Amino acid sequence: MNENVIKPHLVKPMLEKIVYEKIQIPAPNTMINIKPEDVIDVKKVSEEIVKVTIERKLLIQPENLMKLSIIMSIEIPVDSIEFMKLQNPKEYIRSSQPVRILLSYISNLLTTITTNTILGPIVTPPNIQE
Repeated sequence: MNENVIKPHLVKPMLEKIVYEKIQIPAPNTMINIKPEDVIDVKKVSEEIVKVTIERKLLIQPENLMKLSIIMSIEIPVDSIEFMKLQNPKEYIRSSQPVRILLSYISNLLTTITTNTILGPIVTPPNIQE
């Protein structure tokens, strides 16, 4: 039943915003901790389109090293009748293949952006962080 919710489509992720700021070079032997944080917004923009916007922010300790976040979105065509039948439609969309693909794009961008930083390439898994 659920396989009919999302209509076949081409995934077209759209870059909305990148925030990058190098603040300070870490002192020698500084312990650096990096944790990705995802905020996923799911909105129905028409009867047959659901827009998903994801912001992935890197929470870096110590905080004074850099700021980095990426916001991307995707519009997913849905069958409105099947979509409304779902018990939790937003949660269904959050775990869908188009959203997983979008998270992969974001992860790849983070790696590319951080390749030339003092911390080196930061690779984040393309799944939702808890």
